[in-house]
Amino acid sequence: MPLLAGVPLAAATLQVIADDAGVDVLHIKGAAVDDALLARRTVTDPETGAVTTRLVPRSSVDADVLVRPSHVKRFFAAMSAHRWTMVYRFEDGSAFEHASTWIRPGVCHADIHRTFPGIGLAAEQAFDALWADHHTIDLAGHPCAVPSLAGQRLILILHAVRGGDLTSRDIELAWTDASADERAAVDALAARLHAQVALAAGTGRLEDHRDHRAYPLWKALSGGDTSRTLLWWARVRAQPDPWLALRTAVHLVAPKRDRLQRELGHKPDALQIAKAWGHQLGLAASELGRLAGRAAARARRAR
Repeated sequence: MPLLAGVPLAAATLQVIADDAGVDVLHIKGAAVDDALLARRTVTDPETGAVTTRLVPRSSVDADVLVRPSHVKRFFAAMSAHRWTMVYRFEDGSAFEHASTWIRPGVCHADIHRTFPGIGLAAEQAFDALWADHHTIDLAGHPCAVPSLAGQRLILILHAVRGGDLTSRDIELAWTDASADERAAVDALAARLHAQVALAAGTGRLEDHRDHRAYPLWKALSGGDTSRTLLWWARVRAQPDPWLALRTAVHLVAPKRDRLQRELGHKPDALQIAKAWGHQLGLAASELGRLAGRAAARARRAR
């Protein structure tokens, strides 16, 4: 099935499951984006010469759904009952542990989000804020819940920034081309969601937040920094309390169980897990060595 049809179909399927289970979900990115945030192209009829403007559909390989955090377990149980299978847990996804990947025969896969990177407000409260102004659109002929236009703008910008793509068409459409009132609405929502630093990273205002604990992280992410050690330290520093900082520090180094199992084709044994730990620690040591070498070279040049 072409993705242009498969993604909305997967989204509609997830919405039906959520409705039946009494689960609140918001469709984000991909096929759920408002027409106002889509690119446009002009098309000239070869026979008549008439020029028309057409929307350019977003290219997406999966359906992205943000679930009310307190409803996640119920939603996962309902998805499992409808032949969806979890591929990656939250803990085995990105460093933010924000999304779990699921697959089902016959439709494209789905990323089930419990949070969204860049939003610092507690997950349940953040969902409440996005849910408060939601509305519905038709996806594959079924009404699906989506955030407000300001919410969609914010999510697209945060997504682009996390990927280090500050020249993203999404940022251009969601921010650069937005009116002053539209930008103000995004800023206001970002303040409610504690997402000001990440938003600033995508809108040329990051230096206004130099003293914020999350500044180094969004500076590195928005700049496409690939240093494992620098990103590790930035993520740890961005945590709001010592316990979360310690947990993050360990999690980022620990091998990802589900990813290791998929690579091996079977559940890893103790020896394979130990080897994976050794590999991860070896990468960290190598990165530290390179950083130390660079620092020493800079010091020599500065003499």
